[in-house]
Amino acid sequence: MANFPIRHIELRRIKSKWYGDLFTEWQPNKDYNEYLKSCIKRKKYLPPIVVVEEEDVFYIINGHHRYYAHAELGEKTIKCILIEGTFKSCEPLRKAEVLLKELDQRTEYRYQFSSYLDRWAAAAENQAFINKYRPTFMFKLYSWMRKIKNAFGSVGHLDKRAENSEHNSIRKREE
Repeated sequence: MANFPIRHIELRRIKSKWYGDLFTEWQPNKDYNEYLKSCIKRKKYLPPIVVVEEEDVFYIINGHHRYYAHAELGEKTIKCILIEGTFKSCEPLRKAEVLLKELDQRTEYRYQFSSYLDRWAAAAENQAFINKYRPTFMFKLYSWMRKIKNAFGSVGHLDKRAENSEHNSIRKREE
């Protein structure tokens, strides 16, 4: 994949075309927002948001939650990938994302199709990314096994099997 330049853009220069005021007109998922803020505070990797520029304003194509979390923490800038075109010319991309999100919601995020733009943005930074907030089956299994381990102590070979399954499922998604 080609490397796209990553820019740190001031939050005050970024807007949403869907909401005049993102902080009064939009209700982000609170748990997900807290998760993102935790990642930001701990300096965990998050993919850049995707924006287009029109008349010196950057409009969010993908990344409203990440933008919102950065703003709530008082961050001044956020990593962005600036793609060519206009907000209108990106409409097919935005429609595809909405359709994939609807499918994910119906399948309880089993396939994480709606994270494709996040994975694309991560790949632009030569990073692998899986949204662990919306876990796939293997992450759910691994989490469940950790709870058992914490409650009852080590379960030996099952610990290793869960770790290997998690690792293999990540590798398969990266390929």
